[in-house]
Amino acid sequence: MKNSKILLVDDNSALRGMLSFSLETAGYEVIEAESRAEAILQLKQQAVPVVILDMGMPPNQYTPEEGLAVLDWIVVNQPETKVVVLTGQDDEGVSYLALKKGAFDFLEKPITVVMLLVAVKRACLFYEQTKKLKQEEGIQKVQIEVSLGQGVKETRNQAEQKLVKQVLADTGFNVHEAARRLGLKRENMYYLIKKYNLQREEASEH
Repeated sequence: MKNSKILLVDDNSALRGMLSFSLETAGYEVIEAESRAEAILQLKQQAVPVVILDMGMPPNQYTPEEGLAVLDWIVVNQPETKVVVLTGQDDEGVSYLALKKGAFDFLEKPITVVMLLVAVKRACLFYEQTKKLKQEEGIQKVQIEVSLGQGVKETRNQAEQKLVKQVLADTGFNVHEAARRLGLKRENMYYLIKKYNLQREEASEH
């Protein structure tokens, strides 16, 4: 999985440089982009296993519009590519929306090198498994496809659970406020709490 290409999309040149250095030191080949147009151009030119995608970029750096546009393009045109989104500390709703739109995982700034490398390694692993599907035939292919689909779903569920648990902890298990931060209706928040069997004590351990 080392030497895999990673597209790093972020308009912050200092952060981009730091993340790029960390990834290259770990053995990855890094391509950089600082805007939606540049990211899509790079993706049209070459297949990239993993995209590290910042949500806020010019001309709308204070909204997730540009990042979500890149994510939408990838989901439609290169669905095998795994997208790890970068969000700010108070952007829980953006993280949740990105996961629902098809992002593989999310990382909340400030990002540590360890967090970055773990997320990228896992994304690359799933990308490689997806590629192997094309070499399989018949029943075996169907079995692998079902298994892989469950694996991706499980990973997204883990990311969703982590996010919900984190927001509940930050709000003192205030369901109304947690729902507001995630951009959800309160009944949807109760559904997620039940889905992951979250309790006040568990959330507060975050």
